[in-house]
Amino acid sequence: MVVPKKQNIWELLKKELLNQEEKKWYYSERFKKIEDKFKKSLIDQKTDDALNDITVWALVLWSSDVHYETFEDYVVVRFRIDWVLVDIFRLTLKEYKPVLERLKYASSLKLNITNVPQDWKYSLVIEDRDIDVRVSTLPVWSNENVVCRILDNTNSVVDFDKLWFFWTTKRMIEKAITKNTWMILVTWPTWSGKTTTLYTILAKLNSREKKVITLEDPIEYKLEWIVQSEVNEKNWFTFKNGLRALLRQDPDIIMVWEIRDSETLETATNASLTWHLVLSTLHTKSAADTLDRIVNMWLKPYILASALDTIVAQRLVRKICPHCKREKERTQLEISIIENMMKEIWMSSIPSSNIKLYEWAWCDKCNNSGYMWRIWIYEIISLNEDLRILIREWKSAEEIMRKARDWDLITMKEDWILKAIKWFTTIEEILRVV
Repeated sequence: MVVPKKQNIWELLKKELLNQEEKKWYYSERFKKIEDKFKKSLIDQKTDDALNDITVWALVLWSSDVHYETFEDYVVVRFRIDWVLVDIFRLTLKEYKPVLERLKYASSLKLNITNVPQDWKYSLVIEDRDIDVRVSTLPVWSNENVVCRILDNTNSVVDFDKLWFFWTTKRMIEKAITKNTWMILVTWPTWSGKTTTLYTILAKLNSREKKVITLEDPIEYKLEWIVQSEVNEKNWFTFKNGLRALLRQDPDIIMVWEIRDSETLETATNASLTWHLVLSTLHTKSAADTLDRIVNMWLKPYILASALDTIVAQRLVRKICPHCKREKERTQLEISIIENMMKEIWMSSIPSSNIKLYEWAWCDKCNNSGYMWRIWIYEIISLNEDLRILIREWKSAEEIMRKARDWDLITMKEDWILKAIKWFTTIEEILRVV
């Protein structure tokens, strides 16, 4: 086989593997049990019990959200399991009506308003676990869609060693968070686990010798000994003026939930330049693209170079089910891409024949999907003086990435290859996400 040119490998691999991938849909006998119990509670006019049962089952199945999607004649109840939406069961419009009313009532939304989006939350305790359910309604052509985000305060922070950093990226993060100043940005789109990463870093930094203050929208989890504030744009408490108020509270460490505008960015960078460690998030495609995005928000490059320390770009991918995974026969294209990646990260001395890939079978523990829970993949840039010079000179993201490769940068594609060959996930799953 002729090995394709490097720039074509990814597209060829993606096209071939995803076309050949056998589609497996989430299904479990438990879905039927959820439906039966939910509908029985509705028949008995116990809507509270029905909603509590849904929340319990969502937690059991590691679901982050419950969706109620309305159509002309029915409503589909869906769980987001391991960041993939899964159909659980259907409701009739008549069955959905009391559910919608109870969700709006529990979360203090106005029952008589159906043509305007609303959102708030309600709380409950399940087996000594404090659970917040954030309810968001959306008017559709004949009804209202609802999405319930389930926030389990007991799972807000994981052990730092369980964030799936390899030793090089872990070393960069540990070095960055020990500093008393600078700015750390966690980037990538929604559903990339930024919340968990930020909260875990905050928990590691938390001590009684330092004052840690956050500005969030919303406060998703409560952290002990950390001062947490929530923006409220109705009362003009925005990220822009909220951050200025935080700086008058004598903080050592500041976490700003998201940088959305140039004013917030300017205030955050000034804070990092005046002896504060600042953590925040930004929506970008990659670690290097973050630099372009910031400059396009009218921050001068020389200020950016002086304020920014580390960029963490990340994505979540599903972890292969440990109960039904099995070794697979590798294709020539898979071998080619593995060899190329190993060469790029200076590990070409390892024979490709020693690298095993795994696939899944079916089992009820993973709901016949092949995946169970999730892992992170990363791309981390830790700025040094060489990179700061490039930023001050307005160099492109591509030039900065090439230079960063001289300083232990592992790109996101390389990180996922390493995790695939260490049996954590599959190549097909990575190609679906990246």
